Amino acid sequence: MKLHKLVALALLFLMPAYTFAQTDTTTIRKWYAPDGLTVQFAGNIGMFAAGANYSFSKDKINAELLYGYVPSFDAEESLHLLTLKGIYKPFKKVELGNDFKLTPLRTNLALTYHFRSQFSTSWDNAYPENYYWWISSLRLTGGLGSEISHPLPKNGLFKDITLYGEVGTYDLILTSALKDKTLTGWDIISFSVGLKAGF
Repeated sequence: MKLHKLVALALLFLMPAYTFAQTDTTTIRKWYAPDGLTVQFAGNIGMFAAGANYSFSKDKINAELLYGYVPSFDAEESLHLLTLKGIYKPFKKVELGNDFKLTPLRTNLALTYHFRSQFSTSWDNAYPENYYWWISSLRLTGGLGSEISHPLPKNGLFKDITLYGEVGTYDLILTSALKDKTLTGWDIISFSVGLKAGF
């Protein structure tokens, strides 16, 4: 990925957080300023992913915009991804004591775009019409998980911290599993862990 694209992505995530950090706590936060920052490991959106978290309906609904990165390892180049992720928490938080709270279920659905020349949003004329049903640059992912949150001291930038874990999959591997019976559940699912710091 070219440097100017990386800089643009970094600004996309850092500007809302910077704007919030510069405001006084007595002022109303700008509409585009996030309610938190999320860092995630694995989960079909990059080996590492980070970005802004927005909270709605008393934190029952979250939206995240995440930049993901996969090192090149043995591949020719590393991967850069951009994910829009929606999270729904249908059940109330459970008090665990010592100010810890458990969210027993969080479900998510996400759309991920891959920034790489080998991925495309359309197929060229070399393939017959409808030969491929998917777009190679976009993946639809989903998952289930739970989270534990804990408040932080009030004099800091962040008001609470949340640790979460998820089990997920994505569209292409699911459809492949329907045709290829040799694929097992371990081939289809993935695990991820993440940390969210709320403002």
